[in-house]
Amino acid sequence: MNNLNCESTEDYFKKRIELIERLENGVLDKEGFINENYILMSAFNPCGVSVSSVEDGIIKYHYFNTMAKKKMLESDAIEFKDAYRSRRLRDEAYDLYIKKDKITLNMLETVNYQGIEAYYILMNSRSLMGQIFEIRFNQYEKVVLHSKDRKILYKLKEMGCFSEEPIASVIATYVNTKIY
Repeated sequence: MNNLNCESTEDYFKKRIELIERLENGVLDKEGFINENYILMSAFNPCGVSVSSVEDGIIKYHYFNTMAKKKMLESDAIEFKDAYRSRRLRDEAYDLYIKKDKITLNMLETVNYQGIEAYYILMNSRSLMGQIFEIRFNQYEKVVLHSKDRKILYKLKEMGCFSEEPIASVIATYVNTKIY
């Protein structure tokens, strides 16, 4: 875990929670939160998408999600200056999101879908309503994952963890803030 510039897994989780609390308290906006997470995660280089535990999955999910969001920010910044490079960055981000979803599925299987709540989230964007769903790992502090992956959705429904009723996200302000 020392490649995270943290002394231990516990240190990493402490820093992760601190960033979430800074976002919740308005100290960081969404873009600042992404950039701070990028700094935290940039030294980390996960090996594959398999997970040995939920904690391992959280770190890998956090890594791939952060790297994807950072690439989307970079893509947006150059969209009209260099359309080819912008498109390439978006494609790289989508590849990272695919890895993030594989990790999510592996995490769900690790807990055998126990202690999981999942539901579509209310979105300000009409095009995203009924697309993005939230997955809560209720036995872990502030572990809230998001996805649009149909395989994950199918598995959640099959295992009886998914509610069709859209609910406000536990991080509604964050998910409804558009930055790219």
